[in-house]
Amino acid sequence: MTKPKIKPLTRNSLRGVWSALIVPWTARDTFNARAFAKEIQAHQGLGLSGLYTGGTTGEFYAQDDETFAQITKVACQECHAIGLPVQIGVSALSTLTVIKRIKVANKFGADALQVALPFWLELKDDEVKRFVHEIAAAAGKTPIILYLTGRSKRKIGPALFGQLAKEVPTFIGTKDTGLDVKGLKALLRKAPDIAIFGGEDFYDKLPAGGKGGYCSVTGFNAAKVVELHDLCAAGKLKEAKPLSDAIHRFLYEALVPMVSKQGLWDSAIDRIQRVAGGGKVGLRCQSPYRSGSEQDLKRVIAWCRKNTPELLPPHLH
Repeated sequence: MTKPKIKPLTRNSLRGVWSALIVPWTARDTFNARAFAKEIQAHQGLGLSGLYTGGTTGEFYAQDDETFAQITKVACQECHAIGLPVQIGVSALSTLTVIKRIKVANKFGADALQVALPFWLELKDDEVKRFVHEIAAAAGKTPIILYLTGRSKRKIGPALFGQLAKEVPTFIGTKDTGLDVKGLKALLRKAPDIAIFGGEDFYDKLPAGGKGGYCSVTGFNAAKVVELHDLCAAGKLKEAKPLSDAIHRFLYEALVPMVSKQGLWDSAIDRIQRVAGGGKVGLRCQSPYRSGSEQDLKRVIAWCRKNTPELLPPHLH
């Protein structure tokens, strides 16, 4: 059987709903390759534009070189087998380590690379430029998506953003879930062709020029997130508003309080909602970080059933 052809990602074609891949761990905190392959296969036919590894959801910070290579190999093979492009997260503390991860990602056929700025020491503007130019040279033709997160201790302002867009042709897009509409427009004035992504906030971001989202709620119910995106992309904002409000409530009333009140990190919360959504990834986060509990899982499902039943995945009806 011929594998589906994956179209190259460009500044123009990068768009839509991308879902974060959660890595299943064994009881000894080792990579469960079989469970990961099945998890990727479960994303087939959901209307997603692609999948991505790394980031907080994928616990990139907890992976040694061997584990990173194993995850990357399975991700590329299984995503391509179901016809979806995959972005491989290659973030690390140094340019040298990022470049090593880029080589692994290219070896296994990554469609793009997603990378945050090195985050132990805050980079100055010249250091940001050096970093982006050096990783772009190592990546060759593979496109780069900059993960602009506050966890890197700084963001890239519009002027520098525009310079990078002009100087690095393979820099095609960004992931910035904390960017507001005003900030999005400021970046687009300097780099109008860069594909800027947020999270599930399509209702506000797409009309302002955003191209899509890297979404955690897809783990709970991908079909609803895709439905919201498609309505907003078509300009059907009136029809999209109730669904947008429901997803916003789910995020900020059911999930975010587990950060502010219980002290869980995003990685634990994303596991809770993915397991609630039917994923077989387990609740276990890598040590030393806290994992969610079965009680957390039950509370999220109960909250959704009571407050936003329209978001319940089919298996919970």
